[in-house]
Amino acid sequence: MKNLIVVRCGDNSLHEKWISSEANYDVVISYFGNEPKFDLENLRHFHSYKGSKWEGLNDFFQTNDFWREYDAIWLPDDDIDTDVQSLNKFFELFHEYQFDIAQPSLDERSYFSWAILLKNKNFKYRKTNFVEVMIPCFNKATFNKIFHTFSENKSGWGLDFLWPQILGEQANIAVIDEVAVFHTRPVGSAGSGMGKKNLSKKSWFTKNTVLSPLEELKIISKKYNLVQKERCLSGIDMSGKYLDAAQVEFKQLYLAGCDLRLLEKLEINFALENLECKK
Repeated sequence: MKNLIVVRCGDNSLHEKWISSEANYDVVISYFGNEPKFDLENLRHFHSYKGSKWEGLNDFFQTNDFWREYDAIWLPDDDIDTDVQSLNKFFELFHEYQFDIAQPSLDERSYFSWAILLKNKNFKYRKTNFVEVMIPCFNKATFNKIFHTFSENKSGWGLDFLWPQILGEQANIAVIDEVAVFHTRPVGSAGSGMGKKNLSKKSWFTKNTVLSPLEELKIISKKYNLVQKERCLSGIDMSGKYLDAAQVEFKQLYLAGCDLRLLEKLEINFALENLECKK
């Protein structure tokens, strides 16, 4: 199986930690900076394009064809701290379990948006109804169905719920808990690749409206009737046993193995629900 990583990156990118002769994947840099200081010798390809993550990725995949030879394509942000051994294992598991879309889980140090994507130590993987635009990986058939969506907006917000809708209910989507990576920067610090000042505004000299990620999300949600409600559907525990999310055993394992930050959130929600019931 041939695997490809395409990373949209700036000058503080962590991708150099991923490059090695021992890797079971190739790496492409799609660079949005001005003067790369990286070692470019061991890359599959170097692509330069100004703009957001998804604008750059859209340009890369529309102007190149060699990526079509790969069986899996991973599109991580450039602030993901991991190593070659972890990524090798991630791709091995991705193919072993025949996922359509998957991502590594986020470790206990990571900044996060969706708590469901944090590592759960009691599972090999958990099937979900989405993975985040931060670190999605696609098999060849899936990628050919969805890469046209990269032009939907600049921020990528909403794409992670659009992709499963395109694939349908039978799609095999998962968070791989056996491999966890460290998301090193606070969520939103890069402005979704659109710059730090990404509020909606109209330039007096161009008369063009620059939409915020939230406004882009509203537009794409209305266009495709998207519902952003994350769900965990089932999982394979560390012994290899399949468990449906409706089973008590699944819920017990999930709570016992989840990130403490998630547990605290669940406890707060439970307390608020009880408070509402007492009123």
